[in-house]
Amino acid sequence: MRGVGPKRADALRERGLVTLGDALAHLPRRYLDLRRRDPIAGLREGIDAVIEGRLEGLTIRARRYGRFRSVSRAWIRDAAGARLRVVWFNLPSYAEFPTDEPVLIVGRIAAAPEGGLQIVHPEVYRLAAGETPAIRPIYALPAGVPQRLFGEIVAAALRRAPDDRIGAIPAELRARENLLGARAALARLHQPPADTEFAALADGATDAHRALAMDEMFAFQLALARDRVRSRARAGAALERKADGAAARFLAALPFRPTAAQIKVILEVDTELASAAQMNRLLLGDVGSGKTLIAFWAALRAAESGWQAAIMAPTELLAEQHFRNFQRIAGGCGYLSALLTASVAGAERARILRALERGEIPIVFGTHALIQRSVRLARLGLAVIDEQHRFGVFDRARLVALGAQANVLLMTATPIPRSLALALFRNLDVSILDEMPPGRAPIVTRVLREPESGEAYAAMRAEVAAGHRAYCVAPLTEDDEDGGGASVAALAKNLGRVLPGARIGTMHGRMRAAEKERVMRDFRDGRLDVLAATTIIEVGIDVPEATVIVVTAAERYGLAQLHQLRGRVGRGGAPGRCFLIASANAGGQALARLETLARSSSGADVAHEDLRLRGPGDLLGSRQSGALALSFAAFIRDPAIISRAADLAAEWLARDPKLELEASAGARAAIRKLLNSGFSLGDIG
Repeated sequence: MRGVGPKRADALRERGLVTLGDALAHLPRRYLDLRRRDPIAGLREGIDAVIEGRLEGLTIRARRYGRFRSVSRAWIRDAAGARLRVVWFNLPSYAEFPTDEPVLIVGRIAAAPEGGLQIVHPEVYRLAAGETPAIRPIYALPAGVPQRLFGEIVAAALRRAPDDRIGAIPAELRARENLLGARAALARLHQPPADTEFAALADGATDAHRALAMDEMFAFQLALARDRVRSRARAGAALERKADGAAARFLAALPFRPTAAQIKVILEVDTELASAAQMNRLLLGDVGSGKTLIAFWAALRAAESGWQAAIMAPTELLAEQHFRNFQRIAGGCGYLSALLTASVAGAERARILRALERGEIPIVFGTHALIQRSVRLARLGLAVIDEQHRFGVFDRARLVALGAQANVLLMTATPIPRSLALALFRNLDVSILDEMPPGRAPIVTRVLREPESGEAYAAMRAEVAAGHRAYCVAPLTEDDEDGGGASVAALAKNLGRVLPGARIGTMHGRMRAAEKERVMRDFRDGRLDVLAATTIIEVGIDVPEATVIVVTAAERYGLAQLHQLRGRVGRGGAPGRCFLIASANAGGQALARLETLARSSSGADVAHEDLRLRGPGDLLGSRQSGALALSFAAFIRDPAIISRAADLAAEWLARDPKLELEASAGARAAIRKLLNSGFSLGDIG
């Protein structure tokens, strides 16, 4: 594409934007209504302004040194006579300034070095030429990639995209359901018509949003339905019940009484493990609800029946934690266990691999290291996958491939209402832990506006001074063109100012796995006082000394994800505190939503409140919950869309079970795309 050189191409590639198809799926983060007009007299720093007026007093000054070869300055004067400084750097020689006609200036208001306000590198539209769009999409882009350039990329993608190749729902069903075609829907969101209702567009509630969400959910439900057919036909390892076996002794020896919810789930799992059909169960449980205890009990059930159990976690630290906890509370049950991660090497690794292949080690904990080619298990009867949404579908398939009859238990802490979970995971049996063990104090949650953030940082200082640790979360890894400083890098810099002397580390998803493990280990072991991170910490190890978490730009997250984040603190003897800092421009509705989280303590309550306030989409979109890699699910406002998509998928599969018809071409492509991205369905076969 013109304007995309190697540097910009690399920056876009890091965001997953490589092809025109990627650009089409990258919908605007928000919109700017260019039908409005902002008087210069009422402007303030940090807002995106739309100013109508005339340019005057243009000067162009060349520079011999520094980053900029030239600086161009002018004034924009509105109808009331008020003026605002306008600045451009390194303008090309062919740039033209319409100084004798009305123009529209669009850009972010900033503080001027000499005092007052200015607008830097705005977009200029000639009103007389009729070139002004009615509604301006604003994309999340890397620094150095202009909004206008990306708009041109999207326009090229729309010109080349035939509707029947980018939609999963066959045309016949789409027409019957009165849904826009995929290309038409994308066009309305990337290039909104002048008569678009702005409020619905900004809220993701237009017919175009609904069509894209329905299309994606149809593909998802197709994949689930096909997997359900396969999984129901698979035979599983039947694990013999032993009234006085290791699993029963483990429960009897616990220094606490399991909750009623844990007992109920244990009975459900026990029934399936004893049957000849393969177990394929998803366990949903709040942070701290006791999912790991059930995994340990099930592993002992496998061992006492002569089978092996493998428990896979997404990080070395979490795998280590599970292994040590198992040895501490179940080590006396008489069965060997081992830890297999990338850090286990040399003679020790060779010894463990031999013992697993011979069946001498019945229970193994590990990470991706469990699914390397060198690993063989003699008789795998149970595969437990903790934080299952952190693994791609092929990772889970490779683990289960270690034993064709292995029963499967997937576990996640993502709060999802039971009714929604049953609709989402129709190929799995679902168990829910909706009860917390007694004795854990609720985390005190406070909602603050950005100008009040000093209270949160004062609490951090006090906790660090008392020998405790703190998390601080930002929504972005690095500042993008529209980030507004909401990045981990900017956060860490600010923490250095407000917490002088504190040892501050940073962690985000673009770091290498080994580097992330090192930082998290340093935080766990006390070599760091504060960890500035993205939401990567929502799935993490227990750090009992962590007592406070501060989440910046909190309105950008779903309640479910915020609930998981605050579950990182208060896991030791000291009480936990969570501060949710809303951006200065967050609206009243966003603040009210955050206040509902402050009043809710259980994941079930949070999930139901999220469902009531924003629909199920906020629980599904990858940006909010990390649970499912869906691009458009966040636009689902009505849970009935999920059920309707499932019904349509079942209807179409009854007609075309193998998706061989020409009308199924879009569906085949959509499923292929989901699987190639490591999509987190429950498909583990």
